[in-house]
Amino acid sequence: MHKNRAKKGACIAVGLVVVALVVVAFFLLYDFNALPAADGESAFAGDSKELKATEIVPTLDTPIPQGKNAIWCASFLSAWKTLEDDIAKEPISLAGDPQIVRALNEAADPRPHIPAESLYVAAGWNNEGITEQIKSDLAEKFPDKAPPVFPEIALDSFVAYGYLEANAKFAIPYFQNREPLEFTDTTGKKTKLNSFGVRFEDEFAYRELRQQPGILFVDRKKNRRRPDCIVDLDRFSQPNQIILALIDPKPTLAETLASAENKIKEAKKEKIYGLGSSDVLLVPDMVWQITHRFIELEGIEFTNVKLKGQQIDHAQQDIQFCLDRSGIELKSEAKMYCESMETFYIFNRPFLLYMKKRDAEMPYFVMWVDNAELLNKWNGKSIEKDQPHE
Repeated sequence: MHKNRAKKGACIAVGLVVVALVVVAFFLLYDFNALPAADGESAFAGDSKELKATEIVPTLDTPIPQGKNAIWCASFLSAWKTLEDDIAKEPISLAGDPQIVRALNEAADPRPHIPAESLYVAAGWNNEGITEQIKSDLAEKFPDKAPPVFPEIALDSFVAYGYLEANAKFAIPYFQNREPLEFTDTTGKKTKLNSFGVRFEDEFAYRELRQQPGILFVDRKKNRRRPDCIVDLDRFSQPNQIILALIDPKPTLAETLASAENKIKEAKKEKIYGLGSSDVLLVPDMVWQITHRFIELEGIEFTNVKLKGQQIDHAQQDIQFCLDRSGIELKSEAKMYCESMETFYIFNRPFLLYMKKRDAEMPYFVMWVDNAELLNKWNGKSIEKDQPHE
């Protein structure tokens, strides 16, 4: 995917995952340069070891670390399930029965819930041509992606490979906010951020844009004007949707996700609607790249019959994510006036973000945003060139 494609709305380019058995070592390799580049300055780009307030979790049932962001992506689990199905022919087992292995084996298979055009998985033996098959298949399915490399792979090695790339493009781009959005994390720390949406200054304007987001749930008990809420950023997007939820967290991502889905289900008794003529929607910009090693899997031997004597040598997952207004200029509309009670859907405190195939039971990307570590900080630069003539 080229830069101009990555900039066309809310997009998620979720990392290449390669699983390869090289002689007596199990590798989860990644060519980070093969990922599509995201426009804009990254809030973070590097190894997860450098993050102080964010953790990559292997399954949705992993507890959310207190005071930290938690990120789960289906690419690693998809590769794991492919290894189970096509190579081991049974659930993976490692010496000592590590908890992470049991969690991965017991986790629901995400592959049936991911759009077919977004996921590629394959597994097989090197001496039977699996590496060349993977390169050929990827070139056809994702022509803009650089081909993967398998350095020094032995002839009698196997490869289990997965690549996930998905996006949810906004039909109409949102406005870039001219003012900083102040985000307050769970410790009370405040951080000024770049953000996009429908701003305070857009009152009684842009009727078509206001119909784009879907308000899936609203609870005004805590704050009448700034309620707990769940928003589909583009209710007409296909096949994917990206949902943001200002709700209280639960112990795990799975439980927090279930809470959001239950609230949406209950709210479906009422009609889903867009923004009112004086409502405000503001969402922080996010552009980041993370590479993560699952070191708790490394250096441990398989106990599966077909893999006995082999060991996991290197387990890694890389993720690239961007969420922004889009790079397409929005034309202004004539203003329309009507009376309404304004509501401010402002994501300036911890929230849940997840992406899934519309109407699927399971998402393929989930993030609990507890703090501003991966949110794009306010840069104070002029953004007039990004705005329509109003």
